[in-house]
Amino acid sequence: MHAYTHPLQQRESERRSFAGTDRRADPAAPPPAPLAMPDQPLHRAAEPRRFAPVPGLGRRRAALAAFCVMATGLAVFAVTAAMAGDGLDPLEVAHVSLILVLFGWMAFSFAASLGGLWLSRQADAWERAVAQAPLSPLTTRTALLAPIYHEDVGPFFARLAAMRAELHALGLTPMFDIVVLSDSRRPEVVADEQRGFAAFRRDGVGPRAYYRHRPENIDRKAGNVAEWVRRHGGAYDHMVVLDADSLMDAPTLWRLAAAMERDPSLGLIQTAPAIVGRSTVFGRLEQFANTLYGPLAAWGVAWWSGADGNYWGHNAILRVEAFAQAGGLPHLKGRKPFGGHILSHDFVEAAFLRRAGWGVRLAPAPLNGDWGGSFEESPPTLIDHLIRDRRWCQGNLQHLGVLGAKGLHPVSRLHLARGVLSYALAPLWIALVVTGALLSAPDAGTGEAGGYPLAGAAVLAVSLAFVLLPKLLSYAMMLAEGRARRFGGAWRALASVGLETLASTLTAPVIMAAHTRALLSVALGRDAGWSAQQRDEGRLSGRAAMAFHWPEMLIGLALAALGPLTGAGLSPWLAVAAASLVAAPFIVWWTASIARGVRLRDAGLLLTPGERPGQCAGVNSFSPRMPETINARQTSRPAVAGSLNSKMPTMAVPTAPTPVQTA
Repeated sequence: MHAYTHPLQQRESERRSFAGTDRRADPAAPPPAPLAMPDQPLHRAAEPRRFAPVPGLGRRRAALAAFCVMATGLAVFAVTAAMAGDGLDPLEVAHVSLILVLFGWMAFSFAASLGGLWLSRQADAWERAVAQAPLSPLTTRTALLAPIYHEDVGPFFARLAAMRAELHALGLTPMFDIVVLSDSRRPEVVADEQRGFAAFRRDGVGPRAYYRHRPENIDRKAGNVAEWVRRHGGAYDHMVVLDADSLMDAPTLWRLAAAMERDPSLGLIQTAPAIVGRSTVFGRLEQFANTLYGPLAAWGVAWWSGADGNYWGHNAILRVEAFAQAGGLPHLKGRKPFGGHILSHDFVEAAFLRRAGWGVRLAPAPLNGDWGGSFEESPPTLIDHLIRDRRWCQGNLQHLGVLGAKGLHPVSRLHLARGVLSYALAPLWIALVVTGALLSAPDAGTGEAGGYPLAGAAVLAVSLAFVLLPKLLSYAMMLAEGRARRFGGAWRALASVGLETLASTLTAPVIMAAHTRALLSVALGRDAGWSAQQRDEGRLSGRAAMAFHWPEMLIGLALAALGPLTGAGLSPWLAVAAASLVAAPFIVWWTASIARGVRLRDAGLLLTPGERPGQCAGVNSFSPRMPETINARQTSRPAVAGSLNSKMPTMAVPTAPTPVQTA
């Protein structure tokens, strides 16, 4: 057991409600409702599946595997045949092996996109049904868990206030509680959180709200959520886990809770959050790509995973009983960075839920009848993105110690493996560029002219098509669904696709080189630690960009010199990689600008739903400043007449002393 294991977890769970208790008797915390949540062994037998098989899922996976095998086999055969006239030397074998792995990776993603496009058109699919089922009054209770760690309290509580007001407006006050789980370490930050929470709770109406600060933040976010389940989880049926930058509207929360009520075999439903609120060029590129391409990618994952899905750690609803039964994480053997508590806990928790027989689903369609309902922010600059990726890289590499765990479903292992490969493939891409350049060089022994085989160039063209076509398919989906005006119109949206494609082409080598650096750092035993994520925009200087990216510049210079040194010259793909790496500090600095991002928006480029040229208000007012007190008139409106839960007894939030728990 972990050191934070509470002795109450050894007792039988109390009744799963607050019935018979006076909720105002102790404003400091919810009444204790302990729930046993033992740490799970890494190896254990799988439990029988609780849910019905997904119709046709086996055929989908067979089609996916067949496409990947056939496409990758043809690519490897074509390149091998072109090089094997006089036998394959070690360099050619290495190059073909790289094509085998990397082409297969891209073929998988492309085939999944095609499957997602098909699934999105199936009216009887579960993913459509959960988004369109008639809403009925809720009979279960849900906790909104909002972990916080050294965050700006103004935007954080403003987002919670927006969610609280919407829940109240739909008459859902009795069915939800809001729980702030703080892991902040600095006393001045904790004091700010408590003051912000006092204002949030005092002047708002809607679901009850609680704040809890842990004196010891053992096992980070996963440990915080687990400790809450052990102390108070018995009072709730479901929990919606948020991040500090999460925002979910009330219709989405209602649909998630209703879907869990209808299907008791589900342990988790993950939404596909849209990125909003970004102003820098980099942030707007990420926001546009996520909003336009993200739905098709999410449909693709849903197509092949079915009820054997994954968890992304936030903007998801979990059945508390299932999570308590299966979600307790063990510590991995060995020292950090590979051992210790599991950083990327979400993938492992999903795998353990599925091992215990619970269904894990992804809901790719909007659950509020509109374009979104589940939102998050993204890092404002490429440097902030890479700093976050360094932590995720370490967490995903830890999954190497989980992949072989007994009892895991094969698809759960696939989710874990893809998480590892998303970082581990970075040095392979660089190796592919280098070996391709070396193969293009003249043969020093025979004096024969060099040149990359035509078949290899064709394979490269196909692989680029695998990357580009899903973007065009997403654009076509937008047109077919009549959503072009939300992206600035058909022509501006197409121009935005071109701009985003150019930007992603230039930044991809930088990201690959940085991921390679991260892999080396983890391999050398360096722990990423736990630092607060940078969310503020407009703080990156050219000097900071140069200080962070000088290693990428050196790699770029080495690649630029590779072609001439070998006599091969600079092939187009080697030239692009070298140029983007040498220019990495400038690219990062240029894309970190708010002014340039605003100018792009005003020109109608990289627009997303909720935006208009020249207007900042709307959906993207994502981090509003919180006044000293949050006025109830600003954050709430009367309950909607005739709402399905309007006949339920309302529970106005009392202006009682601020509930602050520190133990």
